[in-house]
Amino acid sequence: MMNLLSLILLTFFVCDFKFIECACHDKVDLVYLVDSSGSVGSINFNKEKEFINNSLSQFVIGHNDALVGVVTFSTVPREQFKLNAFLDKAALKYAITKIPYLTGNTHTAEAINFVNNHMFIPSAGDRPDAQNVLVVLTDGQSGDHAKTLQEANRLKQRTTVIIAVGIGSGASKSELNGLVSDPSYVFFVNDFDALKQIHDTVHSVACNLANTATTHRPPPVTTILKTLPPPTTTTATTTSSCVDVIPNCKQYGPTVCLGTYKPWASRNCAYYCKLCYALTAVVPIVGK
Repeated sequence: MMNLLSLILLTFFVCDFKFIECACHDKVDLVYLVDSSGSVGSINFNKEKEFINNSLSQFVIGHNDALVGVVTFSTVPREQFKLNAFLDKAALKYAITKIPYLTGNTHTAEAINFVNNHMFIPSAGDRPDAQNVLVVLTDGQSGDHAKTLQEANRLKQRTTVIIAVGIGSGASKSELNGLVSDPSYVFFVNDFDALKQIHDTVHSVACNLANTATTHRPPPVTTILKTLPPPTTTTATTTSSCVDVIPNCKQYGPTVCLGTYKPWASRNCAYYCKLCYALTAVVPIVGK
C-alpha cells in the first residue's frame, strides 16, 4: 500500500486549486477512542482533543453525512457522547473541548469491547448504511496484548475499519499494526505536538472508505459506472482516456483493484488496474 501521507498531500494540493470538493459528504459513523491513562497527562490530553477537533474540520456533520462519538479509556472506558448526540459541528467541537481527563491504566481491550457493545449500535446512532470507523489514539500499550487484538478482530468482523495513532516511544508498533484494518491505517508520531501534522489523515481515510462503500449507497451521478464489452481494437480515443489520475497507483498494490476498492480504482487507477474498458467515462475524483 502507498504511503497515505502522500495521498493526503496530493488530495489537499488538488483541493487548493479547487479541482475537487474536499469536504466529505458520505455517511461515516466515526468513533474516537482516546487514551486518558496516567502516562498521557492533562496537558497532552488537551492536545489529543485538539487533534480530534482539527481532524473534523473537513467533515460535514449530519444525518446524511458524518456522525461522531467519543469514548475515553484508562482503567475503565467512559462514553463521552454517542454518535447521535450532535448534529451541529460547532456544538460537537465545543463538547470535545469539555471532555475531562481521567488518569489510570491502559486497558485497551476493555475499551474496544465497550465501543463494540455500546457505540456501534442503533440506539447510539449507528446507521446501517454508513461506514463505521474507529480511530484509536494511544501513547502506550495495553495490559493484555492478545485480548486487545481479539477484541479488535471481533470489531473488524462487523466491517468496522480501525485506524490507530501511536504517540511517542511507548506506543507498541506490533500491537497497533495488529489492531488496524490495513497496515496503511496506522500512524506513529514522536510526541503529542506532532499530532497536528497528521490530523488530515482521519478525513482522508474515512472519506475514501465511505466513497468505496458502494454496497450501502449508490455513487453520485457523475461517478456511475457503465459496463461495456471490450472493444476488438484499441482506438486512439480509448487509449487517451485510459490514464491513472493519481501518480502512485502501483504503491497500493493489486488488491486495490478488487472488491469494494474497485470503483475507486476505476476512477483513479484505471490504467494500473486494467479497468480501462469497464467504463464509458472516468471522472477524475481523488477524494471528497
